[in-house]
Amino acid sequence: MKIRKIISAILTMSVMSACIIPIAEADGLYSEKFDMTKVKADKTDGVTKEVEVPDGDYTVTVTTGGKTETNANIYINGGERVRAYTLEAGETQENEQPVVPKNGKITVQVKGDNPNVTEIEIEQLPTREKAEKPTIYIAGDSTAQTYNYTKVYPQTGWGQVFADYFNDDIIIENRAMGGRSSKSYDNDGRLDRILTEMHPGDYVFIQFGINDGAENKPERYISVEDYKKLITDKYIGEVEKRGGTPVLMTANAAAWWDEENNCFMESRKDYADPTREIAEETGCKFIDENKIVTDAWNSMSKNRVLSGYFICEPLESKAYPSGTNDTTHMKAKGAKRVAKLIADAIPENVPELAKYLKGDETFTDIQGHWAEDVIKTLAENDKVSGVGDGKFNPDGTVTRAEFLKMAMDSLGIVGHAYRDGECLDATNDDWYCYYLQGALDKDIIPKEMIENCNVTKVTKTLAEATDDKEAVTTDVNVYTGKFDGDKPITREEMAAIAVRCKNYKMRRLTDWDNERRYPIFSFKDSDEIDEKYISDVVEAYNLNYIDGMEDGRFAPKENLTRAQAAVVMNNLK
Repeated sequence: MKIRKIISAILTMSVMSACIIPIAEADGLYSEKFDMTKVKADKTDGVTKEVEVPDGDYTVTVTTGGKTETNANIYINGGERVRAYTLEAGETQENEQPVVPKNGKITVQVKGDNPNVTEIEIEQLPTREKAEKPTIYIAGDSTAQTYNYTKVYPQTGWGQVFADYFNDDIIIENRAMGGRSSKSYDNDGRLDRILTEMHPGDYVFIQFGINDGAENKPERYISVEDYKKLITDKYIGEVEKRGGTPVLMTANAAAWWDEENNCFMESRKDYADPTREIAEETGCKFIDENKIVTDAWNSMSKNRVLSGYFICEPLESKAYPSGTNDTTHMKAKGAKRVAKLIADAIPENVPELAKYLKGDETFTDIQGHWAEDVIKTLAENDKVSGVGDGKFNPDGTVTRAEFLKMAMDSLGIVGHAYRDGECLDATNDDWYCYYLQGALDKDIIPKEMIENCNVTKVTKTLAEATDDKEAVTTDVNVYTGKFDGDKPITREEMAAIAVRCKNYKMRRLTDWDNERRYPIFSFKDSDEIDEKYISDVVEAYNLNYIDGMEDGRFAPKENLTRAQAAVVMNNLK
């Protein structure tokens, strides 16, 4: 027999009077729709509904729209969930939000010049059983978030690449979002979404502290005292209530250099120290990311560390064409370093997750291979990766685009944001367009490798003029022709790209005299090397970037293998 339970609801209207409405709880789950068409909105506070509900997780649906134009924004439990929007007369919109009750109540407030609230529906969600696979949710800020590479590459958050360090027996859900503090993340409903989706046995990694102290941004700012209470009561407490495991983290370290002490200084102490206190007081699982990263940075060279941060030269990032000097956010290289440091800290700090880690990548198909040691060393330093299923495929061929990326990454040469119509036959959908565009701008690719190559110089605007600043422009080359990035690269083409990458890195770009002849007596087949590549092969050989074959040949026309490419990468460093 179904039980119907009566609970009171308080509807606050323009005159602040209250009316009692019966609410049904069917099959043990609370559910009710409220007709709001006769409720007059207050000019300041709009329409507010406060409902006492049983403990649990909920979905709240607010429907707006009517015969007149609608202007509304929606708040739930004090946080703005749906920012101001407009509907034309006759249009309606359903806004569904996940909600965790606050002090046993759900409060819905709809503001705006004409909110036109027609209905509010509150539905309790069923409890969830343990899932087949556990999930790690990441609740955090811009240092962890996933970025849209088509817009802001190479900016990358550590949460974006965190899954690379885990096996397939666990799911990684990166819910970090830029510009969020612990307060605004909660007010946005992002934490409620995690809480209403998670299953017993799941994990929530909690990383804030960069934006929480922004006193000039009240939507973000939260005092240290309130920060500790919010993290303890909701982020930790509500996760544990649902059978999950919260993992508290200090904020990621910034690359702030201490000139006096010649080291990277400790950063984000204002909220890192209170976070450490919370971990001590609650016994919550804890990873001191800030300290781990700072210690790691101080074991590396300054330039190597900074190469992983979002410090961009002009044209490198589409979102910041004039360049950036950002020592808070990261490029993919830095994000991978941080993600690996966090993963490496798991066995000690969250040991039950250790079984899901991949560990150091080892390849099953390189044992006994002549390049085994080099491949292992490069893999350990994240300089090369496999082809999947634990394999490296050392004797497989390498494409032009693949080798270009390998060489540029190995030497720390950045690419440039793809420019439509200026990057040969590449499109924005080609994974290598960032590298190809940069290589073209830096004269790394021999023109002989480009079919029907044509170069035109144009003046490009990097930043439009403003009231107080002039426009920023630069001269760039527009390249037309065919690179054919998916074509296997030959050994002589490899030599040309390798030597140009190294020369660019050493700032000693050379204009070669194509009429010169360079005899290569070391190779039996030196006469088979195309004269357009011979100068590059000579220099690459003399600088020990490349080697010949065991039989004394250079084999210039043979396709480069992945093992040979790995050796070249090792020699270029």
